[in-house]
Amino acid sequence: MFKKRIFMATAFALLFSLFLSSCVGGGVQQPTDTSVISGTEPTSTVPVTDEVTTTPTTEPDPAVTDVTTDAPVTEPPATDPVTEPVVVPAEPVDIKTTGGVVIVGIIGVDDNGWYFTPEQPLNITFEYFIDKPTVYKEQTRISMFAPKDDGVEKANYLGHLVTIEGTLRYYRSDFETLYFAPYTIKFGKTVPESYADEDLMPPTPDENLYDPSQPLPEQMDLMVEDGHYVFNLYRVSEETLQRMGNGFAEFYVAFVDAFLNYKSEVECPEKDYAEMLSTVMIHDFPIYNACAQPFEFVKHYNAEQKTVKIHYLYDEAKHKEIIEQFFASANAMLADASPNNSDEQNAKLIYHSLCTRMTYDYSALVDLERKDNYYAYLYNSGVCITFANVYNQLLTSVGINTSLAYCDFPDNTSHSWSIIVIDGKQYFCDPTYELSYDKGAGYRFFGITYADRIADGRTGTMGIRYGRYFLYTLTTDMIAETALAK
Repeated sequence: MFKKRIFMATAFALLFSLFLSSCVGGGVQQPTDTSVISGTEPTSTVPVTDEVTTTPTTEPDPAVTDVTTDAPVTEPPATDPVTEPVVVPAEPVDIKTTGGVVIVGIIGVDDNGWYFTPEQPLNITFEYFIDKPTVYKEQTRISMFAPKDDGVEKANYLGHLVTIEGTLRYYRSDFETLYFAPYTIKFGKTVPESYADEDLMPPTPDENLYDPSQPLPEQMDLMVEDGHYVFNLYRVSEETLQRMGNGFAEFYVAFVDAFLNYKSEVECPEKDYAEMLSTVMIHDFPIYNACAQPFEFVKHYNAEQKTVKIHYLYDEAKHKEIIEQFFASANAMLADASPNNSDEQNAKLIYHSLCTRMTYDYSALVDLERKDNYYAYLYNSGVCITFANVYNQLLTSVGINTSLAYCDFPDNTSHSWSIIVIDGKQYFCDPTYELSYDKGAGYRFFGITYADRIADGRTGTMGIRYGRYFLYTLTTDMIAETALAK
């Protein structure tokens, strides 16, 4: 288990206070924490991010010459695009606030920096200074701070419709430029339209919602066939259980069961389950977007009936064919994993099986749908966040605890990899970098240490952070001092 956790906002508060020393607007206050992974929560929701540029980068390095960049052998099925630009309705929304807002739209980045495009034009009356309210008419682009300045990772949201709770700010010396600083980010449209929320505050840490003394649904048990582990789509990471609680497990099993049996409606007893479902699926449900429209809370949750709907892309026969292909791929990567092996042996075997199959897909840095996790299972391709998620999913099916590690760089690029727990100690594993050597056949980046990560230059502008749902600052003492055997 993760023995020490420091909120991302610890670093965020220091950087942000320096950056905003001449800025106005409410600050983000966050405590530090030393509990286990996902037991408490800092400011930024949702997943860890991936490389992001407006043009393809040279990832993965440092030995690009050993990496093949061919597109997948088979073209992926057509799905509803999740990256198409916002179609801005003509009718603007009026917002009057001293700072707090909830806005629906799309995050972007260009040569001028990070920005937010609201779903509808916004007429904003910003009243932080009562004696000098500022009016911004028909705003279709609002500036955002860079991740190194506000501590909020935005890269994985590029091109996706999101709902952000946050605060508006500006510089006292520059009342013309409005900035939008997120508190939380959720995939999809979770509110009917953007609105002001004067009482909005940064989220406070929640308790660990998972009670391990209470049994989970039996469908979540480890699955073994013929002496080998097989992929269990019902299982979720311990981090997900800590974030969502035991009650979510019952709902999630019913949801996965409906998906596997081509059912279109599932009872959902808690609104929060539906609001977080698309985020949970990014980490724990890799095949969903290959077969169904990406889940959107506003479209697919019925508050009156307390149900969620699944909108399938194909007829039942094609749906089951894709699922069979997925399980064949997942189980092939688990073929050597066995309950008779140690966790270290299984982690190493799965790492090798994954890395030797994958090809880094540079086109996914522009066509963001291609970094969806299912591309790794169906087409053996992806980028760093794809491979880190998939490695973690495979390890979840053999009972190994994991998390995501992340760092970003001044050129608006970023990198993600896995953290694994072996015999109570934490190690880094970087499948993406492994592709750069011997076509993924080695173990150069398996079970490495913080010192190893420093040596290869991957600690980023803000250091290393970790977490699936919230970002925490990772310190050197949290990672084992000695690497695992190669």
